Amino acid sequence: MKRLISTELRGWLKRKDRKPLLLRGARQVGKTWLARDLAAAAGLNLVEVNFELRPEAKAAFRSLQPVEILKSLGFLGFPPVVADCSLLFLDEVQECPAAIAALRYFHELRPDLAVLASGSLLEFAMESGNFPMPVGRIESLWVHPLGFAEFLMAKGNPVLAQTLAEMAPAQALPDLAHAQALAELREYLFCGGMPAATRAMAEDGDVAACRRAHFSILQTYRQDFAKYAPRIKADLAERLFLRAPGLVGGRLKFSAIAPDHRAAEVRSALEALEKAGVVRRVIHSAGQALPLATDSNPRLAKLVLLDVGLMHAALQIDTAWVQEPELLAIHRGAVAEQFVAQEIIACAPSSREPELFFWVREALNSQAEVDYLLASGSQVLPIEVKAGASGSLKSLRSFLASHAHSPLGVRLYGGTTQTEERLLHLPLYAAGALHRVHGRA
Repeated sequence: MKRLISTELRGWLKRKDRKPLLLRGARQVGKTWLARDLAAAAGLNLVEVNFELRPEAKAAFRSLQPVEILKSLGFLGFPPVVADCSLLFLDEVQECPAAIAALRYFHELRPDLAVLASGSLLEFAMESGNFPMPVGRIESLWVHPLGFAEFLMAKGNPVLAQTLAEMAPAQALPDLAHAQALAELREYLFCGGMPAATRAMAEDGDVAACRRAHFSILQTYRQDFAKYAPRIKADLAERLFLRAPGLVGGRLKFSAIAPDHRAAEVRSALEALEKAGVVRRVIHSAGQALPLATDSNPRLAKLVLLDVGLMHAALQIDTAWVQEPELLAIHRGAVAEQFVAQEIIACAPSSREPELFFWVREALNSQAEVDYLLASGSQVLPIEVKAGASGSLKSLRSFLASHAHSPLGVRLYGGTTQTEERLLHLPLYAAGALHRVHGRA
């Protein structure tokens, strides 16, 4: 399958000033596949060191000197690493924090070597304090589940993917393409973008195999909870993980999630799930200035999951629902909110850890909430998500009235493209075009 981040990886490989590159993200989002694909596409010999499969390789990093590391890897039977001919790939690097520290010395002493590292629970390894992150001497790219455009390419529909990528945000698709996009979106909302699930759906449309892939991934995440200790209670992390799919779209209230635990304990468990990449908080921002984090309030937050397909599986929604006309309305429209969050993340620069923001006003008799805020150029773009083709836009209009520097608001919904003064109405499948929305409607 084609991944958009592969273009960035090829660009990194060609740069003369490249640094060792760290691929970050949750388990099973495709980091290992990306490294192997990069080596194959570039015609390089891949020297893959997986610290989970080959734990004895940790001994090679008792020295942080690249010459000693490469010599020790050779003694362990790994192929030689040759400049311009090899890609050294350190996988599951969280199992060997010394390898993270060694990246600094590969940059300083062997900048001619292409070194790529990957890990899933990196933040936990780096919190140990023994081997701090070599800031300034490595680069990072964040890997996420496949976005809708990547899903279309995996399904063998590059024409629609290209059309959506090139169309102006306010441009409506022809009726035939619109109907096709809605049908493909329905499949994506069920399947999501985890590579294993996408592969099952793309190869033969096997919905049951797709769901089995979801359950396997969820089980893998649950098995990781023991690795969070002693920082947090594994049983509390699992409890929050099981509750999370039902919390998407709603406000986070720690006392309601686990009333028998202190709020600080619940917060720590949530932060651990965030570090593992399986959930993400959507933080309140006043939306008065950029960057949005400058006037944010982390105490006001919502929650989204890593993937909409995993959300369906965790909620145990039957596979027959994929054909239901009201798929978007499942769980109070939270499926639509989850999808938009994923598209915002999928379209964000891979070189930055993604952030999600929303806006809320809690004044007495004047409450309002906008689902997402997005930095679009020099503007703050408010986004309202509606599962159906109707619904009030009172909150969105309220935001625009109180934020004169935001000239335009967007509604993503189950209808067609329309424009009116200061408002752009887009079909839900066009969420990937949000980063191209500027100016006025």
